Amino acid sequence: MIKIFDWNKTSAKNKRIIMTRSQADMESIKPYVASIIAEVRKRGDTALVKFTKKFDTLRFEKMMIRVTPADIKLAYENVDPKVVRTMREQIKISSIYAKTERSKLVADWKIETTPGVVTGMRLTPIDSVGLYVPAGKAPLPVVAQILTVAAKAAGVPRIVVCFPPTNNNYEIIVSAVEAGANEIYRVGGVQAIAALAYGTETIKPVNFIAGPGNPFVQAAKLQVFGRVGIDMLSGPSEALIMADKTSNPVYLAADILARCEHGSDSAGVVVTDSTDIARLTLAEVKRQAPTLKRQKYIQEALTRFSAVIVVNSLKEMIDFANEYSTEHLEVQTKNPLSILPKIKNAGTIFLGNYAPVAVGDYASGTNHCLPTGVAPKFASPVGVRMFMKGSGYQYLTKSGLKKLKPIVEILSDVEGLDAHKRSVQIRFEDV
Repeated sequence: MIKIFDWNKTSAKNKRIIMTRSQADMESIKPYVASIIAEVRKRGDTALVKFTKKFDTLRFEKMMIRVTPADIKLAYENVDPKVVRTMREQIKISSIYAKTERSKLVADWKIETTPGVVTGMRLTPIDSVGLYVPAGKAPLPVVAQILTVAAKAAGVPRIVVCFPPTNNNYEIIVSAVEAGANEIYRVGGVQAIAALAYGTETIKPVNFIAGPGNPFVQAAKLQVFGRVGIDMLSGPSEALIMADKTSNPVYLAADILARCEHGSDSAGVVVTDSTDIARLTLAEVKRQAPTLKRQKYIQEALTRFSAVIVVNSLKEMIDFANEYSTEHLEVQTKNPLSILPKIKNAGTIFLGNYAPVAVGDYASGTNHCLPTGVAPKFASPVGVRMFMKGSGYQYLTKSGLKKLKPIVEILSDVEGLDAHKRSVQIRFEDV
């Protein structure tokens, strides 16, 4: 069960466990992942069928890899119309957010740094992206929606969705179609990442891969990086909740448990400057936990990486939040908006008592494919910009080049690259 820690008296060992939480060991699985990637590269669809039968379902053949129009029709027939309508509403909200993000990006800017020298930057969509949608512990159709919506808003012309056929997963198919995916494939795990990166007879390769997944999927993304771009290495779900004496322990406990139900390696942590809130939250967790379905995950997650942390002040809460650097940060304090400017490290931030992480997962429109672990210290959520690439450019007149000629000559001599210098000098000679 979750414990209370007086942070200033907590042992270095327990601090290390709480702060580092679950970090996947990619080195130990590296050779195994590499072997699957190599086999997919060599044997294509045959390898996809082999590994899908091994890991997902024995009832799988090559003809099932690509989701066909008939499959899509069947999916719509098997998804509750109310669910479809809800998906459309969520996609509408997410699209507003994504299109607004796109409108804030400057597609092309330039400046004349010196007379006759114009430099600039332009953004263009990535030509093709592969979006990975997990369906192991639970199918995640909303991931298909939010990733596809962002890629579509970026202007990506070819959007590919892959998911493991652990079940019929009709909702994933419908959500991908509704959001605007061009191709959908029933393939998951390492083999999906390999197929997206290198291609098979059925699946053409893409330029960029995004989406969450288990450690094997993340290790595969790392191994194909360079051949393709990747979004990030995503770990287990986590949330840190900042709470003061005005917070509601019932809400705090519910939000801890919402993280813990993701998996036994997930983390739900509260940091508070109130010992009373800490005790009441612990009591609420004990009361609420037995009423939930996913007990096999919840109980272990509460014990392993979840905690209630007691500090001495609001400043210490803020310092803890920035050092913990969480995927999801909830600020359930008296004046959450005043704290927002002081937060430096978080994947996404939920402000106030009525902004639980779940609303970001399902409804508010922000992207919930987020950096985890310490990654929010240097990484951003998946968004429209991630599905675009920048190209710098320069236009020079002869007089502009003449002004820069001495710089090139001196610095190319420093580096010993005389051909570089000559390529400028020759433009001022009779040839």
